[in-house]
Amino acid sequence: MTQKAAAGAPKPAGSKPAGSKPVASRSAASKAAESKAATSRRRGSDPMTWLTADDAAFAEHARWLGSAKGRATRDRLLRNGLASEFAARLLSAANGETARQVENWKLVGYLFAQEPWQAHLRAAGIASAPPSPRSFGGVSLTPIVHALLGLYDKDALAWCVYAYLTRTGSAATDIADVIVAHALTLDAILQAIEAALTELAAEPDAQPSGIPGKIARLLTQRLATTAAPHTNNSAVARISSLLFNREQTAALIAAMLAAQLPADVSPGDNLHDAVAETAWIEADDALARALQQTPALREAIREPTALSPQLRNQIGAIIQAVRTSAAKRELEIEGSPGSETTFDPIKHAQDDPRITPTSRVRLITPTVFQGRGANRRVLRTADVEPA
Repeated sequence: MTQKAAAGAPKPAGSKPAGSKPVASRSAASKAAESKAATSRRRGSDPMTWLTADDAAFAEHARWLGSAKGRATRDRLLRNGLASEFAARLLSAANGETARQVENWKLVGYLFAQEPWQAHLRAAGIASAPPSPRSFGGVSLTPIVHALLGLYDKDALAWCVYAYLTRTGSAATDIADVIVAHALTLDAILQAIEAALTELAAEPDAQPSGIPGKIARLLTQRLATTAAPHTNNSAVARISSLLFNREQTAALIAAMLAAQLPADVSPGDNLHDAVAETAWIEADDALARALQQTPALREAIREPTALSPQLRNQIGAIIQAVRTSAAKRELEIEGSPGSETTFDPIKHAQDDPRITPTSRVRLITPTVFQGRGANRRVLRTADVEPA
């Protein structure tokens, strides 16, 4: 039998060519491959087809463009002269729904870090701003801060300082380095600090910890860039070893910052307010922590224990002093230690993984509020445990 005839001869029943697959499986695999190829072709197609697409479609392409697979298309946009049009659309789309804004600003930060894209993003001339830094959970803000300052200079500084004050660890350090590297004026930084503190004070959530220290580090870094080249280091070290109280420290900081301000800038407004606000935030937080412990201390001196009458009186005097000071700062507590209630994410700390939004919880310490009427807000959340 010839080879051609053998190929055309009927096959025995039940036999299959070696390595063959069922028709249904082959069909499904082919469809999946075709779908994937079609998606890839759409994303890599003529950019003009998606530069004018609706926001959802543009956002999908933008996300892909920021990935490793989108590198060829990014390069093509630069070559064919569409980079500026894409940059303008990207910055315009960065004003939409919050989740989409976050994705778009991640791409803005990514592209601005690449020198060929900087001129196109600047030339777009689009006034845009990202959502609150708190919206970028788990996202590095350093590239976005770099892009914002590169695009909008001091007009974006308040957002960047707010991001710095609400981040911790190396994330905060990296943001501070970017702010200082842009060599903005000291007055601009002070105004941005004031704006960020005002925004934080208006929020219902508890203030982030360590704000005074962060402000001190940022200003120290900025002042160091303009320090006199022949500073007497031994004198600085000697002065630094002295212990200053809060009033002396505030006066010293005010004097040093005032010496750095331009002659036509009055240091008595923004500077004084920023230093005073920082000091009061720190003092109120410490007072709130002490106030949270007063119910437990009051209960302790009421119990029949071995405490001497003198010690009971001293503890009572401390409790009264804390409560009097708290009242002057419009601080008050809500809830009794040991009482049970439904978990409230505004009033209760969220650091116990066993607690869910519908849990019953037992108060360990009360919630501390500050202010009256419409200005009343939570200053310190209550410590709670599962009931």
